Amino acid sequence: MKKTILGMLSVAAMALSLPLTAEQITLPIGEQTRISGLTLPDRSMTKDAVREAFGDPREIKDPVGTPPITAWEYEGFVVYFEQKWVLHAVVRHPGKQITE
Repeated sequence: MKKTILGMLSVAAMALSLPLTAEQITLPIGEQTRISGLTLPDRSMTKDAVREAFGDPREIKDPVGTPPITAWEYEGFVVYFEQKWVLHAVVRHPGKQITE
């Protein structure tokens, strides 16, 4: 019995000593913007400032939730607002459309 347990422990120790490798890929926040070459609205810009800098959006989605969040769709990116302030601006994946 002791030999069986010792044998199992030695097999487990050998298995644990084998080299393990893994590749970790880190993509910094905002990297997609640099890849796409787009300039996006900054967080906390107002709707008026976004409209002045980027023009009229292609589509404005109705507010959703509490507090109400509104999405403005532009060519290549979407801007999310809480009331009149930019929360986030994100690059839209090519060929993808926002659906409700």
